[in-house]
Amino acid sequence: MGILVLCNVGNRDLLLEGEKTPPHPARAEGRRLLEKYEEVAPRLTFPIIEPCLRYITTQQPDGIDRLILYGTDQEDMTYRARDTLHFAALAARRLPALLGDSLKAADRQFVQGINPALYDEAFEKFDQLLTTLPNIEDVEVCYVALAGGTPACNTALLFQGVRHFSDRLRAVYLPQGGESQELRAGQQVADAFREAAVVEHLRRLDFANALPHLEQLGADPGPRGLVAYAAQRFAFDFSSAQTTLLQALRDGDRPVRQFIGQRLRHDLDVLLEEENGPGRLRALLRELYWNAATTYRHRRYADFLGRVYRFQEAVLRYLVEAVFGLPTDLRPEVRTANRRRWREEIRANPRLVAFLKAQEVNGEPLDWEAIARPTYKALLSYATDEAEGLDTAGKPLLSSSERGRYAALLDRVNAFDRLVDLRHRTIIGHDFEGVSQALLLENYKGRQKSDGQRRTPVEGLEEIVRMLGVDTRADPYRAVAGFVTRNLRR
Repeated sequence: MGILVLCNVGNRDLLLEGEKTPPHPARAEGRRLLEKYEEVAPRLTFPIIEPCLRYITTQQPDGIDRLILYGTDQEDMTYRARDTLHFAALAARRLPALLGDSLKAADRQFVQGINPALYDEAFEKFDQLLTTLPNIEDVEVCYVALAGGTPACNTALLFQGVRHFSDRLRAVYLPQGGESQELRAGQQVADAFREAAVVEHLRRLDFANALPHLEQLGADPGPRGLVAYAAQRFAFDFSSAQTTLLQALRDGDRPVRQFIGQRLRHDLDVLLEEENGPGRLRALLRELYWNAATTYRHRRYADFLGRVYRFQEAVLRYLVEAVFGLPTDLRPEVRTANRRRWREEIRANPRLVAFLKAQEVNGEPLDWEAIARPTYKALLSYATDEAEGLDTAGKPLLSSSERGRYAALLDRVNAFDRLVDLRHRTIIGHDFEGVSQALLLENYKGRQKSDGQRRTPVEGLEEIVRMLGVDTRADPYRAVAGFVTRNLRR
């Protein structure tokens, strides 16, 4: 079914040759004409529908594969006299003869069970009618002939046509006293749907899924580039994001350039540094918090657990580097040197070595030479222990006030342990266990808030970054989403 045409049949869509007014009332007269079809067929004319079909055949040299004519059939006796079900049947029989080989098949379908003057009922009905069409995926082009029928039915047919056929839909109209022409109404409706989809995706900070809709809309390169930048930044592809941002700065209009200059131009500078120093780690934690919070809002709970695991490890790394000055970077180019330095500096403190050797993980002795989460936690337990916590010179690693602060931080970080264990059992870990929001809330052991409510995992992450002095209020993702949405609507 290559070329499909859909058309509502109205009271004015059938005339008898030589007469100036349509048969009336439509239901009774249509039935009468249908009963003596062979006699009246040569006199049947379709002054609106036929010109639309002939226009379509000029655009489609191979002709129309199928024409569907929709006629109303109401239950309400008040309006039944105006029903066009018989007009649709007459058109389905006569039009193939009038158009010859250009129209391969025509049939009528009834619009039943609704008031065809009501837009909401018509909208639902035409969704049902189009859903039941066979082989809809094989339609190359679907034309909607906005000829007769009620305004509600024509509007519903156009809207549902866009929903079901998207870019394959075309709209044809015959203006009074004019010639048939194609309208861009279908494209406008499709663009309105795409714009609504973009706005919804941006509201959810779902930049990756907003981008294809923006491209289909033919959005300006500036806003499109900003959305691509945010999607790349969300994926921690900071190098590509910076390249895309500079392209948006080059191609964007003045508002885009001002927004980038005031808000984003140097956002990624510290993240593009090669060395994982304290500043870069803090910036990464901020990015990871925003990323995890958005993933949680998207209800991607397994992915959220992966970010919790990464967040806990990153915070522990940051604290170990801050307290002990030990290297935790295991990139291939520095791995060997950092492992050697790790072992040497820990061995230089016999009291620390004795503490670490006394620790167990899952009933097994801690492998303190491993630069990993269990060792980080043991090191920080040592540093915050009043009876221990001494450096190689026998002096406290932390002052009493620092010890309380780091102990509180470690407590908040350890509250995620059960979520980390849960992560290991999911599809992003080592098993296939399912995960839900309820399971996350059950396993997160965060502290209560001032109002007595227990913190959610996202609130727990926020509490930690705030305790680290990391400001997350200037969220670049919300800034980009807000700017693009405002400019799209304008």
